[in-house]
Amino acid sequence: MSEKFGLDQFFAKRLLKGDYTPERGALFSRLMKESREGHLCIEESNPPAFPPHLVEEGKGLEVSSPVIRNGGRFYLHKNWIYETYLLQEIQRLLTTPPPVICDEQSFLDALKKENLLPKQTLAIKNALKQRISLICGGPGTGKTYTAASFVRSLLASGNKTLRIFLTAPTGKAASHLHLAIGSEKCQAMTLHRLLNVQPGKNRKEQKIIDADLLIIDEASMLDAPLFFKTLESMGEGTRLLLMGDPDQLPPIEAGSVFREMSELFGSQLDVSMRVENQTLHSLASDIHRGQMPSEILLPFPQDLTWELLKKLDPILAYEEPDPVMCLKKLDAFRIVNALRVGPFGCDTINEALFLALASRIAIGQWWAIPIMVTRNTPSLDLYNGSSGVLIGKSRGGIRLQEGIAYFPEKVLFKDLPPFEIAFCLSIHKSQGSEFQSVLALFPMGSEFFGKEALYTAVTRAKKSVEIMAEHQVVEKMMVKRSQRTTGFSARFV
Repeated sequence: MSEKFGLDQFFAKRLLKGDYTPERGALFSRLMKESREGHLCIEESNPPAFPPHLVEEGKGLEVSSPVIRNGGRFYLHKNWIYETYLLQEIQRLLTTPPPVICDEQSFLDALKKENLLPKQTLAIKNALKQRISLICGGPGTGKTYTAASFVRSLLASGNKTLRIFLTAPTGKAASHLHLAIGSEKCQAMTLHRLLNVQPGKNRKEQKIIDADLLIIDEASMLDAPLFFKTLESMGEGTRLLLMGDPDQLPPIEAGSVFREMSELFGSQLDVSMRVENQTLHSLASDIHRGQMPSEILLPFPQDLTWELLKKLDPILAYEEPDPVMCLKKLDAFRIVNALRVGPFGCDTINEALFLALASRIAIGQWWAIPIMVTRNTPSLDLYNGSSGVLIGKSRGGIRLQEGIAYFPEKVLFKDLPPFEIAFCLSIHKSQGSEFQSVLALFPMGSEFFGKEALYTAVTRAKKSVEIMAEHQVVEKMMVKRSQRTTGFSARFV
């Protein structure tokens, strides 16, 4: 039956049971499909009638039916709870005066010493006055510098007991934020570690965030379930400052909360501070406006594996490579790809590059293979998306189990959490990271992700970017937006 109707139709029919009609089944199966693709709801102007035990009108969190209706929008129960709780909590935070955490005049005196643009100063004042605030902008617009100025001014205002947490969905982004702010009085960690989010962890065991200020970088990566856990865990006196680029790809999971909040009450920074990077900034701006210079596109070569190997210049040496040098090399150049599966997806390319490298290595040579962790492992301070390098010496080919991993902390292979080879990263996985140079691949099928995938790939690069794609693929991407269907903005009051 599942083969005939598809899994969504199959489960829709099981859920409806004796109340099944083709019209009801079509709406339920569409709702399940759209939910899997990251949408919180679907919109239907002329829906069939449903009995109340299957579909009820949503007015708050007290709902019991598997599907909730709100006007012309239909939600799976869990998605209705996520969206409704987030709306209620955000509106409560916006209307609740924050506790006093500094002498305001001392804070303003310290703020005057910072070299800030007017919009950056306004963003900081909003963060001081509100319990929840957003700093939004593209790469190089000074989001991190603005947050650092906010923290420095707070610390200079005389409060010696301030508790400040710096966090992000990825370890790399959290570490970058901590280095930029440069204060040992701030604690930095991934958001998953802060929330104590682990597979199978009971929600009641998750800890309350006891802080005066919580700063979350790369907040465009926050899906609705993770943001739900964040707000649920915040202490009553905690200020929340979210930073990110709302024009990047939406999260892999449900919702696009940061983008929608940014349109409602975010502080927008729009001046690029990176003087040496104006070409990339202009390219990102063109993509955002739906324009893409076709002359910069590179065609896919006949032997893609060989071309990528030449660009990667992988490490094969008779002397043991320095792990720090290997990690720096990964930061200098990275391949990113819009697709994960398929003949030109990340998985296929990573396998082809690994096999090509293994066929070229001589006995006694050292090898270094980039890897990415795929499961949160707080005991090792490694999380889904943590990048490292696996280094070993060949005894004939490449046996990964004979290597030692570095993140840069050393981890024996037997202690490694699940990981994947990462010569080529999906663009989704690359969010939260920056590299000196980027080669972005957009095979046929990439058009599904819209211009946000192009924008996100370009903004991973600090100095240069190459784009490998067919013209017709890019043309389709430029007229499509990777948007999520939600009721967030319509229900926000």
